[in-house]
Amino acid sequence: MTGRPLVSIARCAGYAPDAVTEAVREALAPLGGMSALVSPGQTVLLKVNLLSRAAPERAVTTHPEVVRAVIREVVTAGGVPTVGDSPGGPNTPALAARVFEASGIGAVCAAEGVRLTLFDEDVVRVQNPDGALFGAFTIGRAVAEADVVIDLPKLKTHGFMMYTGAVKNLFGCIPGLEKAQYHMKVPAREDFAEMLLDLMLACRPAAAIMDAVVAMEGKGPAGGTPRQVGAVMASTDLVALDVIASAMIGLDPSEVYTNRAAAARGLGPAHARDVETVGADWCELAPRGFALPARDVSAGMPAWLRDHLRRAATARPFLARAADCTRCGSCLRDCPVDAIEVGEGGPSFDHAKCIRCYCCQELCPPQAIDLKTPVLARIVSPRRGRA
Repeated sequence: MTGRPLVSIARCAGYAPDAVTEAVREALAPLGGMSALVSPGQTVLLKVNLLSRAAPERAVTTHPEVVRAVIREVVTAGGVPTVGDSPGGPNTPALAARVFEASGIGAVCAAEGVRLTLFDEDVVRVQNPDGALFGAFTIGRAVAEADVVIDLPKLKTHGFMMYTGAVKNLFGCIPGLEKAQYHMKVPAREDFAEMLLDLMLACRPAAAIMDAVVAMEGKGPAGGTPRQVGAVMASTDLVALDVIASAMIGLDPSEVYTNRAAAARGLGPAHARDVETVGADWCELAPRGFALPARDVSAGMPAWLRDHLRRAATARPFLARAADCTRCGSCLRDCPVDAIEVGEGGPSFDHAKCIRCYCCQELCPPQAIDLKTPVLARIVSPRRGRA
């Protein structure tokens, strides 16, 4: 061992149950196996990604076979697993049940005899004395009271944060529409990243096991394209896992806001070379030409200039597919700054009020909303991907 944080990578070509089970075990083995994380009798919260109502093949949510394999490993170690999340937008038990059903995770939990919990139904305020921006959070009680929290993210691009993985997945521990309030409290991407790191400290996950079998490229986290990567990845260091996963898809890890903020705070490594990897070679698994979000061209500029340019140089939402719009009002409800009106022709956007959080695009059920990249951003940051 080198003293560097460890990320374990197992090849997994598809979601056949036996292949996923073997890959999860293989990824966990260098960490000491599940028994190194879970002791007999402990309650274990598996925090999945259940962003929105989507079938597994769309690569929006953690694949149910990965969830099944981890459940079984927890049970074998003697733990008592619960699976949970709070999908984006307003949640009722009925609406959440549709998300659980569409993802396939509801059926897996029923088959395995495991409770599937919606965090919105029972929340608690937890203190966070080590937070940089937030000294407390309201999160699902199941997260706060679990003996062990294991994060099960999906590898995806993200229009707002560039990438979503282990750290960003914990945002679902915050209930329902309260998530939108954080976009209003910390609209700048740099501050939002600090908030996510504070949340990581409050949720205290023991490890993350990432579904990178089929990732999402392009307009993630909900409207992108599934892309084969072929890996299950695991680490007890969430930032280290994100550094390797983001490098794997062709991002400079420092472009990922949570990675950069974590390195500055001493909460994780800054570069892939600062991480020890075992198992499959991530460079060999790295997909070529992985479609990445447009870079925020104002990043790195002095604050006075960045604030002036950000609205002009960052993508803005628009109704791209009017025929698909059902005028359900989801975008209106999910906007934290009331920058959207919905009429007979669908949503219209007040771009002067818009804070570029992209909640509307992320949570639009038919994916009728897209992002329009300004000319300046296209010139400075053209479509990128690993060559």
